[in-house]
Amino acid sequence: MDHKADVVILGAGAAGLAAAERLMDQGLRIIVLEARDRVGGRMVTLRDPTTDVPLELGAEFVHGKPASLLKRIRRAGLTVSPCNDTHALLWRGKLEEREDAFAFQEPLMSAEGPDRPIAAWVEEQARLRAWPPLVCAMARSYVRGFYAADPDVASTLAIARMEQTADASGGTTPSRVLEGYDRVPLAMAAKLLAKPGTLLLNAVAEEVRWRPGSVRVRARTRQGTPLGTFQGEHAVVTLPVGVLQAKPPAPGAVRFVPRVRTQERAWNRLAMGSLVKVLLRFRAAFWRELEATAHFGFFHAPASPFPTWWTLSPHRHTRHLVGWSGGPAAASLSRLSEKAVLERALRGLSQIFPLSPRELNARLEAWHVQDWQDEPYTRGGYAVIPSGAMDAVEALAEPVGRTIFFAGEATHVRGDEGTVHGALETGRRAADELLSRRSKA
Repeated sequence: MDHKADVVILGAGAAGLAAAERLMDQGLRIIVLEARDRVGGRMVTLRDPTTDVPLELGAEFVHGKPASLLKRIRRAGLTVSPCNDTHALLWRGKLEEREDAFAFQEPLMSAEGPDRPIAAWVEEQARLRAWPPLVCAMARSYVRGFYAADPDVASTLAIARMEQTADASGGTTPSRVLEGYDRVPLAMAAKLLAKPGTLLLNAVAEEVRWRPGSVRVRARTRQGTPLGTFQGEHAVVTLPVGVLQAKPPAPGAVRFVPRVRTQERAWNRLAMGSLVKVLLRFRAAFWRELEATAHFGFFHAPASPFPTWWTLSPHRHTRHLVGWSGGPAAASLSRLSEKAVLERALRGLSQIFPLSPRELNARLEAWHVQDWQDEPYTRGGYAVIPSGAMDAVEALAEPVGRTIFFAGEATHVRGDEGTVHGALETGRRAADELLSRRSKA
């Protein structure tokens, strides 16, 4: 069975929804294909069954004051509130507030070429600035955590650009959508959901067959049932780097016929950062009961498999802690069972708080382990730019004639890779490129 539209969009995450929003506003007929049974991509929220508090399995924070995202949050009638941004650091058995541990941040923002991996840059700066081991450890931990990247691989210049962009848009001070982050893509998808045949969930794209001015996308359900062919004059591809790199017949892998060689070379030069989150609910919020930890919102333990933990501030009276692991540590965790991941999480917490793993287990009520490498339609956290590969982002963002357009956080060329607002901006950018080339046809 054939389905026809002006534009076929692959993916209903932030970028796909932003592209759909713009193209529909301009009167184009669109079809959005989404492999999952929901919209939002890496924005996915559970609600605690005892308190109804939103628990974010993917994207969690609004960083700084990004206009594109805040506009959509306000339009949806949602509330953004700042988190408790005080940080405690565990170093050599002592937990305390150590602002000096982040002395690497300003130099990183102003790092200059030649490009090299972050690990090499840290060694160089440690010699030049006489950094103590604590600063070096936190610099590497920051790159593994915040950027889900391997310091031996990640580009110093790319991360410097992202740091500069974040600083220009209000910094990285985190806020939270109190009603849950998933309410943002749900609001964006309202028009699509109201128009039958426009948004297809459980629709896995398998092949994009194209020629100038024409695309035919073949799709099936996750169960393997063919859905037919979706035809249009253009396609907007918003798939994550991990999915673009997958080879058929792997779940979610897409074949382009003929191949889009420039973009293919680009996505294979990038990497997909590993990411594992663990969400724990305890019988009581023991961290608020202890004088030494009561006023902190974030806890860092650079040597732990989960080097960063945070509370659900500004939500009050919650009994949850969230553990975050990115980069090589997360890749190692992905090879373990859920039980083993939970054991490592509690063992790490026992180093931060004066409670043994056994005591923490006795206080634990509920948990959720979110392994993003195990998600076939994502295959990781977000894009990582290896040293020497900054130009791959621009190459991936290049349209194929006036026919295929690429969007998604990995295609943000101005330093907002890995963010929700960056993904939104690329969806709008791809839609505008399509409209411009369509008008000139």
